[in-house]
Amino acid sequence: MVRICQTPAGLGRVPRAADPRLSCSAPDPALTGADIERLRLVYGNFPLMLAGSATAGCVLVALLYETVPHGTLLLWLLSLLVLYGLRLLECLAFRRAPGIRDPRAWIGRLQISAAASGLLWGIGGTVFLGHGGLPYQLFTVLVFSGVAAGAMTSYGAMWRGYISFLAPFEALVELRLLFEHTPLHDPLAVINLLFVSVMLYSAFKTDQAFGNVLAITAENAKLTRALQYQATHDPLVDLVNHREFNTRLIDVVDGAVIGKHPCALIFIDLDRFKEVNDQGGHAAGDEALRRVSLILKEHIRATDTAARLGGDEFAILLPGCPLERAEAVARGVLTAIHDFVLHWEGGLYLRVGASIGVAYAVAGEAEASSLLRVADAACYAAKNAGRGRVIVRRAAPPREPSRFEIEALRRSV
Repeated sequence: MVRICQTPAGLGRVPRAADPRLSCSAPDPALTGADIERLRLVYGNFPLMLAGSATAGCVLVALLYETVPHGTLLLWLLSLLVLYGLRLLECLAFRRAPGIRDPRAWIGRLQISAAASGLLWGIGGTVFLGHGGLPYQLFTVLVFSGVAAGAMTSYGAMWRGYISFLAPFEALVELRLLFEHTPLHDPLAVINLLFVSVMLYSAFKTDQAFGNVLAITAENAKLTRALQYQATHDPLVDLVNHREFNTRLIDVVDGAVIGKHPCALIFIDLDRFKEVNDQGGHAAGDEALRRVSLILKEHIRATDTAARLGGDEFAILLPGCPLERAEAVARGVLTAIHDFVLHWEGGLYLRVGASIGVAYAVAGEAEASSLLRVADAACYAAKNAGRGRVIVRRAAPPREPSRFEIEALRRSV
């Protein structure tokens, strides 16, 4: 026998103490969703960013081909193209990932590959800025500035990725400009530092803007889900309400007809519920309904639907369910409700029972109105037969009228 205690202090489970080890390792769901969206935006820009950077690298090599040793240029360009090929594979792997629940590993990959790319461009800066005359060096600085600006637009949704790219890149370029220590390179170093500062500030503000948009989007989605849930569920027992049940019933029946699957519908009418209300008050009645809803949830699959149709009437919709299982579910629910005892204030022991009707349809012969009518009639028969029992009936498919019946109907009209 199951005994459930009720105290005046109220209802609800007592939460277990949080495990500090889990609190440190489990990501915040809100931050996780925002980071996943940021990754999608960054990786969505990857092909265009990589193509633009590779083109800039090729143009730079072509311009410096006569001033820098060919082997150095080709080795740098080959390394750049290989790295971009690996980064493109990284982008494709992210897009093909079936489901990302923890984005931290992908953020780490992105930062490592971005740092490698920035380091390679920085190495190019330390080599190329020491060759050629003024026009060549000015053009090299211009190309580097364009790459840095282009990376900012691509990494705009994720500040961490842009920092990982820009830090090694511009640090090496800045050191190279300062190392020359000439009337030309000193102003270039100052201008480059100002440019980097502006890029960093722009990236930071862009990251903040994306964060605000993502936060608003996530909050709107959360609110929409909450409103939809409230519209489709009974607030007292947290089961599907009557309207949503009817919608799901039609969907299940249509799917059963198309897929040639059996289905079943269970109607549950509580017995002695009025006595619970009379003896313990409406609070006891509400608690009894909540406990019955928990029993229903324990006996259904994830694909089944348990609903409160109103008052003390419940229903269970079983798609793709043969007769044997439907009857087993109904009898299991009946036994659990019969064994249920509510220990209420003042030493009251309150009990309810149930009368259950089961309507089933064989493969491909389901009809919503027939299931509803037969399940209701079976439940009514169980109550009239003495309550506390299950009655099972087949919901026969609609009969096609004969030619003579059709002619008689036409004559009557």
